[in-house]
Amino acid sequence: MQTLVRRRCVWGDLNLVFRNQELNGTGEIIVYGYYHPYWDDRNAGVRNQNFDLFSRKILDLKCGNSSAIEYFYEMINPEINPGVTICVVPSSDPDNIESGIAKLGKMLADNGRKDKVYYLRRNSIIPKLAYGGDRNKEIHYKSITTLDDVDISGEIVLIMDDVTTTGNSLKACRDILINRGADVVEMLALGRTVRL
Repeated sequence: MQTLVRRRCVWGDLNLVFRNQELNGTGEIIVYGYYHPYWDDRNAGVRNQNFDLFSRKILDLKCGNSSAIEYFYEMINPEINPGVTICVVPSSDPDNIESGIAKLGKMLADNGRKDKVYYLRRNSIIPKLAYGGDRNKEIHYKSITTLDDVDISGEIVLIMDDVTTTGNSLKACRDILINRGADVVEMLALGRTVRL
């Protein structure tokens, strides 16, 4: 996984997802920072001493907090080219459609990009990784579908998630999008889980 490095953006080919051309075509998940879970041991009630402000912002986004959504919008919006199709990894719970990452995706799409935030849908609930759920790619392939009446053929797509741990959900979604005809798919997560 590649961590986003802030540097002067190289403007150019609008067929690329990221304005900084060095971030395109790596095959890696671009991440903005490290996510330290709130709990070291949830069952024992032991909190993580490394839990920081960035991790708090991610938790706030997961709860749909508008200031956290705005915080990440301000961070990400300047990095993404216009015309890019925005998709998000669906929640582990198919009933949770209006997730914080989906709201962020909608904001990004509303600023000169294509809104296919809800193109990928979870058709069955999968246990959360934080609670010991199995997240191999096959679990995602079996539990994610796409909207039948929406075409993504030939599009330049950014697939987003709030946190990546194994990377399997983003990679499975990338594969699904490519199989449905997307021309280019880049992956982005706000945070990468770190457990010390």
